[in-house]
Amino acid sequence: MEGNKPIIRPFRANAHLLKLLGDELIGDDRLAVFELVKNAYDANATSVDVTLNLHEEYPSIIIWDHKGFGMTEEDILNKWMEIGTDSKRSKNKVRTPKLNRLPLGEKGVGRLAVHKLGSQLTIHTRAENSVEYKISINWPRLIEDAEYIEDTRVSITPLSEPVYFQDETGTRIEIGELNNIHWTRGDLRRLKRLLTSLISPFKTVSDFDVRLSVPGREKDISDLLDAGDILDKAMWTYDFLIDENANFSYSYEFNPPRIFKELASSEISKDDVKLELLKPTKEENVARDETVRESLLLQPEDLKGIGGISGKFYVYIKTATVLNAVGSPQLIKDYLAEQSGLRVYRDGIRVFNYGESNDDWLGLNAGRINLPGLKIDSGMVIGGIDLDLEWSYGLKEKTNREGFDDNDTFKRFRWVITSIVENFHLTHREDRIALTEYLKGDTEDTSPATARFSESIDEIKKSIKKHGLEDEIGNKVKQIETDYLQMREVTISSGIAGINLAVIFHEVERGVEDLNASIRQSDDYETLLKRAEHLAELLEGFAPLLRRNEHKTFNIKALTQKISRLNQHRFTHHNVVLSCPINTDESESFEVIAPFGLLQATLSNLIDNAIHWTCLKAEEIGSGYQPAIKIDSLPTWFKEGPALVVMDNGPGFSLAAEEAVQPFKTTRPGGMGVGLYYADKVMESIGGSLLICSPDDLELPDAYQGAAVVMIFKKEM
Repeated sequence: MEGNKPIIRPFRANAHLLKLLGDELIGDDRLAVFELVKNAYDANATSVDVTLNLHEEYPSIIIWDHKGFGMTEEDILNKWMEIGTDSKRSKNKVRTPKLNRLPLGEKGVGRLAVHKLGSQLTIHTRAENSVEYKISINWPRLIEDAEYIEDTRVSITPLSEPVYFQDETGTRIEIGELNNIHWTRGDLRRLKRLLTSLISPFKTVSDFDVRLSVPGREKDISDLLDAGDILDKAMWTYDFLIDENANFSYSYEFNPPRIFKELASSEISKDDVKLELLKPTKEENVARDETVRESLLLQPEDLKGIGGISGKFYVYIKTATVLNAVGSPQLIKDYLAEQSGLRVYRDGIRVFNYGESNDDWLGLNAGRINLPGLKIDSGMVIGGIDLDLEWSYGLKEKTNREGFDDNDTFKRFRWVITSIVENFHLTHREDRIALTEYLKGDTEDTSPATARFSESIDEIKKSIKKHGLEDEIGNKVKQIETDYLQMREVTISSGIAGINLAVIFHEVERGVEDLNASIRQSDDYETLLKRAEHLAELLEGFAPLLRRNEHKTFNIKALTQKISRLNQHRFTHHNVVLSCPINTDESESFEVIAPFGLLQATLSNLIDNAIHWTCLKAEEIGSGYQPAIKIDSLPTWFKEGPALVVMDNGPGFSLAAEEAVQPFKTTRPGGMGVGLYYADKVMESIGGSLLICSPDDLELPDAYQGAAVVMIFKKEM
C-alpha cells in the first residue's frame, strides 16, 4: 500500500437505521399519528379519516386522506423511498395548486412514523391520471433480510382495478401488527384532543378536516368538549397583530358576569403602536441583530425569520364564585384541564407540542408564582399564536417533531410572545384588581390573616421536615417568618403615622398559604424554591423601611453626589444627560435628618424610572430628542419643608398620581409596581412625603415637562 495516499470510501447506513428513525425518533404513538396526518395536509388533502380498529381480530390503524395528490410510480421511487429527500425543501418548497399550501414537513423522515405504530405497512395511493399502487412492507423482515439500507427490497404493485380510489385521488395508510393494542381511555382522549388541536380553533374557515373514529370505543371520546362550548364564557379576550414592519395592534375586552353588577365591562383598542419588550436575558439579547440590541421596542430586525405574528387569548378565572356566575362551571373546568395553554400554528396547522399541559414554554406558571393575583398561568388561558409558514422560515421544527430548534430565531420569537403576554398583564391589571376586590368584598381582617399566617408557617415547618427539605428552604422560611412578624410588630407599636402595608402583608400571607399548598401536593423543588425566594425578596425590600434605621444629619448634596456618581455609567450608556445644580453649588442645598441608606435607595429608584421612560421616548420619537434628567432642590417651595425634585423630559405619568404610588400599579413591562410605593413609604417613615405633580405646578423649565417626583422633607425646628 502506497504511503500517505488517502483511502476514499462513502458512508454506509445499516438497515437498522430505518427502525431508529421511525420507532425511536418519534416520541409516542399519538405524535406518530399526528405526523402522518400532517403529511396528508402536505399532500393537499381536504380531509383525513383516522381509524383505530382496536377490537378486531387483527387490530390496525388507518390514516386515509381524501383528494390528496397521491403518488405516481415516479413519486414512490424517487421521493417516498428516498430517506431525507429534499422534495419539500429549498427550491421544491412551493405552494400547492388550488389550496395554496406550503409543505409543513421538510426533513424527509416523517413517513417513517409508521414504524412507531406497527410492523406491517400497507399503502394504497393514486395520483391524477395514474393507476392505484399498493405498497407492502413488513418492517422486521425488511430489516432482517438486508444488511444495508440499499439492500432492502419493497414490494410496489400497480393495480389493474382500484381498490380504494375509484373516484378520487389520495393515499390510504394501514398499519397492522400494532406495537400497542392496549390504548386506554386516556390515550384515546389525548389523541382526539391532539388531532382536534391540529387545526386552529380560532379560524372560522378551514380547508382541512380531520375525523377520528374508534369502532367499539366511541363512548371513550364522545363527550370531549369543543372550543366553541366555552370561548364565549371567557373573562377576558385579547387579540393582537404584529405586521412585518413591527407595528403592534391589539384589542382587549373585559367581560365580567352580568350578576357582578358593580363591575363594569371595558374595552381597549390600539393600532400601529410599538410593542415595549421585556428586559431580555443575555441569550435573548445576543440573538438580536447588533444594530437593535439597545432598543426597548420591537424592531423589524427582531422579526427576521419569524415574519408577522397574530393571535388571540381567552382568559378565565377558575374560582368557584366566578365559574358559578359565568355558568357551566364544570364544563369550563373540564375543558381548561384538557385544552388550556398557548399553542402555535403555522398556516393554521399546529406546531406540536406548544400548549400541551406539560409544556409551559413561556414560563407563565413560574411567572405567576411571583404575582399570583396579577398574572395568568397556562391553565387559565386558551390561546393561539399564528405564523405565516413562508415568512417564519427561521423557526425550524425538530426532527422528532416536538417544537422548534432552540436557535436564535426561536429565542427572539419566544421573547416577543412573552412581551405580548406582559402587555396583556399590564392592560388587564386594573380590571383584575377590581375583580379581586369585588370578590373579597373589601372586608379583609388582618388579625385572622395573621393567625392563618402563623398556622401556615407552622404547617410548612412540619412539611419541609417531613419531606427532607430543611436544608433547601428551611432558612428561607425562617427569614420570611422573622421579617413578617417584625414588620407587623413595628406597624402596630411604632406610632409612625400613615404607614399601611396591608396590601404587601396580604401578598405575603397569600404567598405563604400557596407555598404551604405546594409542599402538601408535592410540587417540584424548583416551584417550591421560587415561591420561597419571591416571598423573601418581597419582605427584604420592605422590612428595612420599618426597622429602626439609624437617623443621622447630613447635607442633601452628599446624597445627590453619591447618586450621580453611582449612576454615571448608566447615564453614559443610555445617552442620558444629567443635570444636578446642587452638586455644583448652583442650587441651594439643605440638611436632613434621616437614614442615608433608605434615601439613597429611594432616589435611585426615581432615577431608574426616569432613565427607562426617557429612553423609551427616545426610541419612539427618534432623532432630534435628547433624554434628560434633572435633580434639583426646592428649599422654600413647600411650607412643610425643603424638597428634592427629580424631573425629566420623558412621556410623563400615564397613571393618576394617587394610583402611581399604590402597590402593583405599573405600566412598565416586567415591573412589580412597588417602587414608587416603597419610595412613598420611606418618605412617610421619616415624617416627609412623596409628591407626583405636573411640571407646570412647580414652574419647572420647559426642557423638563415629563415626570416630576418630589421628595418633601420635614422642616427641622
